[in-house]
Amino acid sequence: MFHGPRFDVYAEDDQGIIYDFEMQNEDQHDLAERISIYQGNLSRQALYAGQPFKKRKRTVAFFICDHDPYGLGWPSYALKVKLVGCPNFSVDNKETNVIVNLKTDVSQLTQAQREMVAYFNDGIVSGAFSQKLAAAVAAVKADAIRGGIYMTIEEYAALKSAYAQESERIKTITGLAALNMSRAQIIEFLKTNMNLSEEEAQAAYDNAMAAHA
Repeated sequence: MFHGPRFDVYAEDDQGIIYDFEMQNEDQHDLAERISIYQGNLSRQALYAGQPFKKRKRTVAFFICDHDPYGLGWPSYALKVKLVGCPNFSVDNKETNVIVNLKTDVSQLTQAQREMVAYFNDGIVSGAFSQKLAAAVAAVKADAIRGGIYMTIEEYAALKSAYAQESERIKTITGLAALNMSRAQIIEFLKTNMNLSEEEAQAAYDNAMAAHA
């Protein structure tokens, strides 16, 4: 069985950006690998079956650490994909990973950042921002149901419907392929009978054949 991470805090804003916030209380020297796995799980929820890849939602993983993982003293570290041989060129794959260092020197931080560091380090509520933070944490802790579920009923129903549609498409595509219909013929069938765009039909065909391989 593969490892499936459980999100500490999962959220989505009004622009459709998906966030994961994780607390790291121990330095287990596996932060890069850990971030990769959590970001991978976020990515699985960033695109419904049948959607073109350009529709992938942005996903942001925040890891709040009580240690400085890189020893540079920075308050935070942002990890990005770089092009080998061209370090100034960033590849935007719609994934953002941020590490927050709670052991940083607070003298250069904003007021809100200082309150956050004080709250996470010592539980101190010292201003308006940390009051809101403490209230939000208390609400999640008090609500066991919300603390364990990270998907609304509407999202869950939409996801089930998407999976059902994908399953039906796979059966249709593989059935047509078994009748020796060509890729172009099957894509045209999907466009005509399932109201898919050219891009969606191509993706559906490729996904179905890959799953059937």
